[in-house]
Amino acid sequence: MAYLYRHIRQDINQPFYIGIGSNDDYRRANSKHGRNKIWNNIVKKSKYNVEIILDDLTWQEACEKEKEFIALYGRKNNSTGYLCNLTNGGEGTLGYIPSKETLLKRSNKKICLLNYFLIMMLTIILMN
Repeated sequence: MAYLYRHIRQDINQPFYIGIGSNDDYRRANSKHGRNKIWNNIVKKSKYNVEIILDDLTWQEACEKEKEFIALYGRKNNSTGYLCNLTNGGEGTLGYIPSKETLLKRSNKKICLLNYFLIMMLTIILMN
């Protein structure tokens, strides 16, 4: 069975994260591990409450409800609301918008791989 939860900032009494979990002890809802940079920045500024919104759901139901609640509150990273969720919810990366920092890292990695490939090709050509 699965559940839907939200994290609520105590300083302004506003939800800032919607999530789903599948264990009986609500471990994921109460965990601070594996959270994104925006979530961590919020938690540095404010204490928060965990609220189990829906319980006893199938995994598919939880995914659908997560999408509905994220759409309802909107996300910071796409300027539709105030949640720090990076995706539209529902298990996948649908709606994920990489940060400029992430895009730069990916670009630099591709450039490094391309340079390595070119050096290897030149080495092979020169050895023949």
